[in-house]
Amino acid sequence: MKRRRCLGGRRKGAKAEGRRKRRRMLGELVAGGAEGLVLLQDSVTCEGRTLLKSFVAASAQRGELVHVFSFDTSEEEFKADFGTEITTRTLFHDAFRDPLGWAGEDGAVTLREFSASGLVARLVAQTSQGPLTVVLDSLSWLLLRLPFPSVCQLLAQLLRKSKAAGLKITRLVALLHGDLHQPGQLETLHALAHVVVSLKPEQETIHVGTCAPRVAVILDRRKGRKVTQKKQCFTILSGFALKDLGEPPTAGVSGEEGLEESKPAATADPTAHLTFNLHLSEAERRAKESVPLPYHFSEEKKLSLLQKPAGQAKIFYEPDAADDVDEEDPDDDLDV
Repeated sequence: MKRRRCLGGRRKGAKAEGRRKRRRMLGELVAGGAEGLVLLQDSVTCEGRTLLKSFVAASAQRGELVHVFSFDTSEEEFKADFGTEITTRTLFHDAFRDPLGWAGEDGAVTLREFSASGLVARLVAQTSQGPLTVVLDSLSWLLLRLPFPSVCQLLAQLLRKSKAAGLKITRLVALLHGDLHQPGQLETLHALAHVVVSLKPEQETIHVGTCAPRVAVILDRRKGRKVTQKKQCFTILSGFALKDLGEPPTAGVSGEEGLEESKPAATADPTAHLTFNLHLSEAERRAKESVPLPYHFSEEKKLSLLQKPAGQAKIFYEPDAADDVDEEDPDDDLDV
């Protein structure tokens, strides 16, 4: 009996721990649980660059080397508010100043070399041994200027080719502006990713600033795990530290509004706005009820059915109202 109680307690404890882990899934991903391709999908109503920087800061604090390929922002803007501990572990590949190679600046990343082989060659030249985190800011800039299949091939081949070259890329974190692309393209990119974090403003209101609360819809497809989708509220603190705010509230609100929603809705009258009347007056209803129904038996037929059979059959004829019954000439209605 004691053993059963012990096992039951262990199961309950394991379930509770599983629920706690699911609630803080985003914090687990930022802390190093995310591997492979990680997509951070934002929109014009909810920016995702601060969450991207949170991944960068957490990777650098774990001692990983972070390579940032930036097309949307300059190096000075991206590294703003980062401490020395983070900037010394971050290598910035500038694709913002001269992305098309017109100025011919040394060290600048251009679209001509943006392929899996080109990125691996650049990483090998500037990387020592150890785990790496590669950041693309943003993937949308590339999708709007390169063929979509070539970008998908890059995402699928980069980790494999880097491993063949002796690099250990733990994760590839890419920022994706979801409202700039077609739904079919987004579905394809989601299928390539191991983790997709779609950002939405809390309570469907637009928030501006680093500390504004947001909702993350997390689709987890990591190997060896069950595919899960969870929602989580969070905010980004100073130093790009992530703070978990728990699960978002369910649809509806508590209090007076919740009580109003729980009340049954008034039944609509389908005959309220008709051009003709379907209702009967009291006199019409009494006249309708006084009309005998055609399938009701007369008293004579009821009595005959209740009597015991006398050995002879009887035929009962109940004339309709339109019948012309003439006892003197029964065949009067025939055209003879």
